Amino acid sequence: MRKLVLADRVLTQRDCFIIAEIGSNHQGDPDLCEQMIIAAARCGVDAVKMQKRDNRKMFTPAALDRPYDNGFSYGKTYGEHREHLDWFGWAEFKRFKAVAEKHGVLFFATPFEEASADFLHFLGCNLWKIASCDVTNLPLVEKVARFGDPVIISTGGASMADIDRLVRMIGPITSNYALLHCVSTYPNTDENVNVSAITTLRENYPLQLVGFSTHHPGMVPLIIARTIGAAIFEIHFTMNRGSRGTDHGFSFEPKGLAQAVEDIKRVRTMLGTGRKEPLESERAGFIRKMGKSIYAARPIPAGKVLEAEDMEARSPADGLPPYRMGDLQGLVVKYAKKAGQVFSEST
Repeated sequence: MRKLVLADRVLTQRDCFIIAEIGSNHQGDPDLCEQMIIAAARCGVDAVKMQKRDNRKMFTPAALDRPYDNGFSYGKTYGEHREHLDWFGWAEFKRFKAVAEKHGVLFFATPFEEASADFLHFLGCNLWKIASCDVTNLPLVEKVARFGDPVIISTGGASMADIDRLVRMIGPITSNYALLHCVSTYPNTDENVNVSAITTLRENYPLQLVGFSTHHPGMVPLIIARTIGAAIFEIHFTMNRGSRGTDHGFSFEPKGLAQAVEDIKRVRTMLGTGRKEPLESERAGFIRKMGKSIYAARPIPAGKVLEAEDMEARSPADGLPPYRMGDLQGLVVKYAKKAGQVFSEST
């Protein structure tokens, strides 16, 4: 059975687990970050997720020193830009975790290298996220898997061979992981979001829970994803889509996130059982009122042999259905009928 076992909950295919991805949308402001955690919790999400990276361990010096001059930049170099967004340390993460727990949502984060994985482990995070960029970083995946907690893995930019390699490595360590379809473009477009890849993941990895990490600015891909079997959703979150940064434009503001949570959770109810049979409310309502039964088209004396001209279909559907006209034709009428009188089994 597909499942992901959390500390206090077992997620199955029937469940819907929604993560608000704060990412770097806090803009390096811890007060804004706390505000975002509280706002996301009020939207009804199950978890809030951040990112943790030690930039000097993640990037080469050349990558950190390269000029980063654009409208989204928080520094002259890429290193300065990242440090502005990623400076949060132990005190800040403890604060954010406490705020999330106070407001009833799970707090976790994505480590982008092994030092950050150790940091989050000591912090007490008991759910893990592997970013798409690290699907091939098997040492990091193995380290996280060996903590013994559930792991959610995004697969943006990964081939099936990449995913197969990861699954072969992680399988002997733990089965408690989930795979998210993701396309690592920012934003996703209708042409590249490829939601049907969720079906591909479900078919190729029948034991794993599958979800969807979206970078699309719209609601429709989320609804499609839920319809075809996604159980875990990661949605980028911002307080203002117009804020400075690369992710704000496709992130959901509080009103949009609340609507997404509500709509995603309604999908399974709307899918129903799949059995095609009339509801009692249909029979007693529209079908009775507007449906047809067989009525006498004219007065019919007792003893008459019924002809087609003696019968007509009219509403409401209080008697025999019109497809029974052929059965009645040629029978002898036992009791006289008035024009407009319904034919029933007893008459």
